[in-house]
Amino acid sequence: MTRFLPALAALALAALPASAETYTLFIYETPADIALRTDAGTDGAAYWAAYAEFGARLGRDGVARGGAPLIPGETGTGELVLGGYFQIETASRATAEAYAAEAPSSKRGGKTVILEHLPTPGMMAPQ
Repeated sequence: MTRFLPALAALALAALPASAETYTLFIYETPADIALRTDAGTDGAAYWAAYAEFGARLGRDGVARGGAPLIPGETGTGELVLGGYFQIETASRATAEAYAAEAPSSKRGGKTVILEHLPTPGMMAPQ
């Protein structure tokens, strides 16, 4: 029986889900895109629809952990503005980068910055 224990242990470990890392996608937008937030026309509706679809995709894929649009601070003309964030949990940074490339900001002249969360002992929820 004891000679089967290492094989059973290996099978049990293989059945465990891959560990996931938590990342925040910081959404930097152009001032023109920030202005679309208050546009009551079709351009404003398209702006919000793009983010709704992106957020829905993160949810469907099971990686969404949170997020919100932010009220931007003051910036100079032409500077990108931190407009919001999405918190995701993925198996790798490469996967997080693939999601970031699909964010509306990444396709509209803005950028998405990815930061990995640092596990902090004492601040983690009890398991």
